[in-house]
Amino acid sequence: MSLSTETNCGKKIKKSCKVIVIEPKDYVHFEQNVIHLRLFQSKNTLSKRFKKTKRMIAKREFSPAFVIVIFVAVAALGGGMNFVLSQGYLNSVEASNLYGVETLLFLGYDATDNDAIVYHDGLKSNSQAYWHGNKSEDGIKHGERIGVYVKNTSSQKITLKTLMLADSVYSFQHMGPRYTMTPYSMTSPLDNKEYTIVTNGNRNAPADTITGNSPEIMPGQSVTLVIELDQNFNVDRDMHLKITTKKGNDFVYTVVSGQSK
Repeated sequence: MSLSTETNCGKKIKKSCKVIVIEPKDYVHFEQNVIHLRLFQSKNTLSKRFKKTKRMIAKREFSPAFVIVIFVAVAALGGGMNFVLSQGYLNSVEASNLYGVETLLFLGYDATDNDAIVYHDGLKSNSQAYWHGNKSEDGIKHGERIGVYVKNTSSQKITLKTLMLADSVYSFQHMGPRYTMTPYSMTSPLDNKEYTIVTNGNRNAPADTITGNSPEIMPGQSVTLVIELDQNFNVDRDMHLKITTKKGNDFVYTVVSGQSK
């Protein structure tokens, strides 16, 4: 394309110029480049401002006294929160009657093939007039008795719900009205697949049992669980014992037939 211009002297001078035609697709790319350039400049500016702010914070100095005050305040706040939470927990435990967990300690057993049972206090049952154990030394037989020693080491009474020995469930039998052990015989209140609780032995007399109809063991009390067997056991066989309390806690123990501990 040619253009003519007029000078001061009146002569026309021809100049040639080049016209640039921008296609629509080129225009789109041009706009995108402009947008990218603006984003880059914006990010660059934010980055510079962030670095500048970071340097300002890093250069800031705090006095030792101020730091100590901050640490003391944080420690006091943490201690106060710990106290409040612990008090709340203890109050909730006490209110829900869970203070003092049930604990039942097994002290030993007498599962020997003898006529007399040795109780937890070391006293023997009267084998002459009152057969509390095995009638004769012929093995651990159905209908004969063993003794297991337990102690309530918790701060509350424990009520036994179930007693299981070698997969058989035994029910509690109170020994009223006298609440003493009775001779080994089929006419005894204590029958096979039943147990009772002896509180203490007596020399040359029947042992005392707990009173009442509920198998309860008082806090700190040691007792003997006298169990009348419902089956024959070979000597030196493990008899697994499981006691479940009224609150649902389980206590397990192993008794070896023909032995004592």
